[in-house]
Amino acid sequence: MSFKHFVFVLLCCCFTTNASYAQKRKIQHNPGYDKRPFHLGFTLGFNRLDYRIFPSKYMLFAHSTDSVYRVDPARTIGINLGIVSDLRMGEHFNLRFLPGMIFGQRNLVYKMRDLSKIDEMVFYQYNMKLSSIHLDAPLSVKFRANRINNYRMYLIAGMALKYDLETKRVLKENTDYSIKQRPLDYYYEFGFGIDWYLVYFKFSTEVKLSFGLRNLLIYDPIEYVRVIDELKSKMLIFSFHFE
Repeated sequence: MSFKHFVFVLLCCCFTTNASYAQKRKIQHNPGYDKRPFHLGFTLGFNRLDYRIFPSKYMLFAHSTDSVYRVDPARTIGINLGIVSDLRMGEHFNLRFLPGMIFGQRNLVYKMRDLSKIDEMVFYQYNMKLSSIHLDAPLSVKFRANRINNYRMYLIAGMALKYDLETKRVLKENTDYSIKQRPLDYYYEFGFGIDWYLVYFKFSTEVKLSFGLRNLLIYDPIEYVRVIDELKSKMLIFSFHFE
């Protein structure tokens, strides 16, 4: 999901919320749930880890690198697990801390020129596998719309601290070479979701975008690193909360 698609879905949800006020009132489950000052729960879901690649000046010149012609990120689907802790701050605002773990993998796909073929342009592909296990510590503010029957839409925004436990181990997994990354990163996050009020608990579906602020790339004077000026993390996280 791109940023434009994310904003489009968010706007659609807002319009849907306004139109839903005209719905016929139904029996409400757990009518006093949102009055609780504090509650706990757990979360599980899926993620798509990604990179934002900022190419270096070496990529602008055909003969400035040994053999790298192009580099692109390749995304895979992972899973995330966590704990929900929610503090009520008012009728429409909650402070949320959801520590957990994010399991996933990002690949860097290098399009390489075969330098043994001097008289012709022959390319091959090198897929650099970069698995990740993040310790995740996000702190966010949740803004809730008015409750409509047994559901309530909301927006979230906040910051997160993530530490990748796999940065050292992946250096041994790639048969050719693997880039070195900084394990610690800071993120800003925003998203939206829907709270569904069931008879015995609250179930939430949530979509969140997470953007890393640090350049994760550790410089190394070789071709795989020289073509990248900055490497920043990006995540799309789809979660199910049980509270």
